[in-house]
Amino acid sequence: MDTGSGQGLPARPSLTVSTDLPLREPGAFQALKIRLRLWRNRQIASPRFRSIVSRLPLLRAISNRKANHLFRLTSGFVHTQILSACVSLSLFETLAGRALSTSTLATRCSVPPEEMRRLLEQARRLDLVTRVAPELWMLTDAGTVLAADSGLREMIRHHDMFYRDLADARAFWSGARGETELRRYWAYVRGNEPSALGNEEAAPYSALMRESQAMLADCILSSFDFSRFRSVLDIGGGEGAFLAALGARHPTVELALFDLPVVSELARRHLDGKGMLHRAQLHGGDFTRDEIPAGNDCVTLIRILCDHDDDRVVQILSNLRDSLPSGTRLLVAEAMAGESEGANLAALYFTAYFAAMGSGRCRSPQEIIALLTQCGFRNSRQMTTTNPLLVTLVVAER
Repeated sequence: MDTGSGQGLPARPSLTVSTDLPLREPGAFQALKIRLRLWRNRQIASPRFRSIVSRLPLLRAISNRKANHLFRLTSGFVHTQILSACVSLSLFETLAGRALSTSTLATRCSVPPEEMRRLLEQARRLDLVTRVAPELWMLTDAGTVLAADSGLREMIRHHDMFYRDLADARAFWSGARGETELRRYWAYVRGNEPSALGNEEAAPYSALMRESQAMLADCILSSFDFSRFRSVLDIGGGEGAFLAALGARHPTVELALFDLPVVSELARRHLDGKGMLHRAQLHGGDFTRDEIPAGNDCVTLIRILCDHDDDRVVQILSNLRDSLPSGTRLLVAEAMAGESEGANLAALYFTAYFAAMGSGRCRSPQEIIALLTQCGFRNSRQMTTTNPLLVTLVVAER
């Protein structure tokens, strides 16, 4: 069979191992897998092989599916911009609970009719809207979720900043990106004194975290039983969005929050507005070095460890170990890397996001368990959730 070079396939292709790979020689099974993959790659690279595949119905279907996947990767930036335009024009909220004509949407979104029709057709191709009659539009399942979840829409708006950081792809991925907008936005990752942040620096990111936490909180509360605890302390709890959701789900559980002083004051306002301030104890401080309040039988770290590099994670966990009494249950909840489709998508997104932030990484549950063990926590284990794309749980004991 053609190898792409006009020559037949060698009886036994030589195995070339890059000097960048580990020095230990691969075993016989691994060497065979490498040879088979190299053989497969040569066939796929061959125009003659691809021509043969295109003429065989079963193989053609497989080939077309892989070609479609490759084109999605190539054109994904267009999908992102269509979604961003729909959000910025409030298309999903406008269509929520109703069917509207192209001309009505054009008027309400302040877009000329022809341009509105073109955007709607693009949104239909992304399965965000559906055409139920000529020039009459409704939301699909995905569009309905976007209309209902203000936090998701705020994250999409926030991506304009992220997109600019990614614009020079070569510089970004080669480490020559310099200062990024995301690093300036997430003020607490800069410098060594996060406790000195003022309200003007903390308020924007705290509001985004609050708005974007609804789906995450629902997933955690549906996957882990908090009713067995007397009191739950949320470390780095922001404006208290998760605590408010927990309090609504479990009316008898006492609530506590620990975050930077300026953020704790924002939490006070938010929890007061939710009618839960009387149930909550709020504490201000730096969770890497200030004493963590005791007296809570469950402590949560929700989207906290992923924001920080390993050395700072060790500081956070070591401080928790020193502050908490033996037997306290610790729950780590964040998007984690893994082999499932959802976990893989999460790792793709958050690896890039944390690189733009200049701090943190998307870890696997095994990596988090290793860090917990290193810092003196016991009986660490992974727990699955209703949606691994959003969050995976690791539970440990002090």
